Amino acid sequence: MKFNKLEQETVITYDAKRGEWIFYTCVPSHIQLFLTNSMVSTEKIEVLTTHEGKATSIKFQLEKSLVSPKDFVKKQRVLSEKQRQALQQGRKKRIDAI
Repeated sequence: MKFNKLEQETVITYDAKRGEWIFYTCVPSHIQLFLTNSMVSTEKIEVLTTHEGKATSIKFQLEKSLVSPKDFVKKQRVLSEKQRQALQQGRKKRIDAI
């Protein structure tokens, strides 16, 4: 079964009783990320649906100690004007080198 863009989702829930995070996804890029992540062993991943031999939805659990809610929120990096200019100069040098 293939999911269209409107149906694609990733759901992460926490089971406090068992102390586990439960992941479900049918987003292709997320599936690929989890299948290639060394933290998630492929034996733990349950493939729920496939299309043409590829997983289209998966589910797996991770222990509480392996995941922190902090992992889900990324702080936005704030650059000073000086840092921004240094990054732009570095990019120009790389482009010029090509």
